[in-house]
Amino acid sequence: MDYVGKFFAVNTGELEWQDGSKLLGLPEGVEVKIVREGHDEVSERAERFVRFPPGYVEPRHEHDHYHSIFVLAGEMHVDGKVLKPGDYVYGGGKGNAHGPYHYPVGCTVFACSRARKLNSIHRTVEN
Repeated sequence: MDYVGKFFAVNTGELEWQDGSKLLGLPEGVEVKIVREGHDEVSERAERFVRFPPGYVEPRHEHDHYHSIFVLAGEMHVDGKVLKPGDYVYGGGKGNAHGPYHYPVGCTVFACSRARKLNSIHRTVEN
């Protein structure tokens, strides 16, 4: 991973959407726009837009990184709450399973992930 501890600015409209199922290990249909990935003095990190189509279900899962997620558009249904634009969810870390997340009308989020060694793959966990 490249060093990303310096100032950075980007026009995100110029970035391409990619197949998120391969990048994140999630079911087909999710798309990712990578803003930045790399390391700084503290940890490895990734900042991305993630777009879930209407009706998408993100299964209960865990991963080694911690994430902060801000809802930008649509709805994210999780843990008995309906999150809408401006709402926030935090989670992650090995052994800290969360979800499922439901996206009945679709949803776009901005996700920031951090870990000592970043592995973005989600592992499905049974209840």
